[in-house]
Amino acid sequence: MKVLLAGANSYVGTRLIPVLLEKGYEVVCLVRDKNYFYKSNQYSDAVTVIGGDLLRRQSIEYLPEDIDAACYLVNSFTQTSGFAALGALSAQNFIEVLDQTNCRQVITLGDINNNTTHDTVARLQVEDILSSGEAELTVLNTAMIIGRDSTTLEMFNALTAKTPILIPQNWIKTRSQPISVTDVLTYMEACLMNEKTFNRKFDIGGPEVLQFKQLLLLYIAINKDFKPGIVVLPFLTSQLSAHLLNILTPVSYPEAQSLVENLKYDTICRDNAINEIIPMRCLTFKEALRMANAPVDRAVIKTVHSFK
Repeated sequence: MKVLLAGANSYVGTRLIPVLLEKGYEVVCLVRDKNYFYKSNQYSDAVTVIGGDLLRRQSIEYLPEDIDAACYLVNSFTQTSGFAALGALSAQNFIEVLDQTNCRQVITLGDINNNTTHDTVARLQVEDILSSGEAELTVLNTAMIIGRDSTTLEMFNALTAKTPILIPQNWIKTRSQPISVTDVLTYMEACLMNEKTFNRKFDIGGPEVLQFKQLLLLYIAINKDFKPGIVVLPFLTSQLSAHLLNILTPVSYPEAQSLVENLKYDTICRDNAINEIIPMRCLTFKEALRMANAPVDRAVIKTVHSFK
């Protein structure tokens, strides 16, 4: 089976490549800068590399006609209406070139979000565009993704680097259902050309629903040799929270804005419909943290197929 990967340099995309190769898929990577990809990705010699900027339709090189499925993992364009328009343009150009192939399925990732935010509206617009093509669309919505170098763990690491830890009051009791990146990869691979997942959206998450404070304390217990104090900051606005996160962590301000917006709401799976099609045991938050601390080759390549 031949799989096209758009967003091969994204966090999930780079980790999906070795998983697909290990399973015997033929992988085609659509990248904006071929030279950068060849230099930065250790699997570049094992895949077919196609050049093209999805914001410039004419720059996209010819795609093989015998594509069976595609994964659209292009990083979200954040915040402003202008950036939302860029996200829509990227998806539209992708669908136009993909419709010239025999592709039957597109898989993409989204966020679990029951609230109408700017990011949510922009993401739904992208999904509508992706579903307008000839291929069937499968959407996997996630909460926090836990893995080596993930944005979530970078945030936790930076927040706990110094004592006391400063946390806005409205983060403390926010509930989330974090999922290991290895489980995200397993779900994606299991959805490929699985007709039961065609034209459907699924929420995927780990087995636990935890408050943000619980997540932070568990992270400290596993990764730190001391217990720092926690100072709760009352009445902190979303804008100030984003600035605080941007200052204290490697996360950019637009990414911080998106994270803070999501931390205002619970991000919990609305149903477990995915388990009826792909029954498997996902890692707990503690197991995901320990996996993130494992050697890179194990953390990246190993997928967890603990089916019930």
